[in-house]
Amino acid sequence: MFKNPLNLIGTILIIAALALSAMPFVRPNLFRRQDIVLIIVFFIAGFILFFTKRWYGKELIQFNLILLTISAIFYTVESIRLRSKNPQQ
Repeated sequence: MFKNPLNLIGTILIIAALALSAMPFVRPNLFRRQDIVLIIVFFIAGFILFFTKRWYGKELIQFNLILLTISAIFYTVESIRLRSKNPQQ
């Protein structure tokens, strides 16, 4: 299934988008309108990386994508964690 490490990163991004999409149902006070943009970006990037064959052949580009994915997921988790500490009413 995962012939390329980018397929795994794409799967992680799709799972992150699904988890963020479930946020309004689980914790509606933590969900903001800005999260819709993150959901769309995660889905698009995840599907591109999951269904890619040889779009990203060079190792440097793969390394940059890995760093970008880690930082995007960290930003999302940190943002939700900060919102849970100080929710706006």
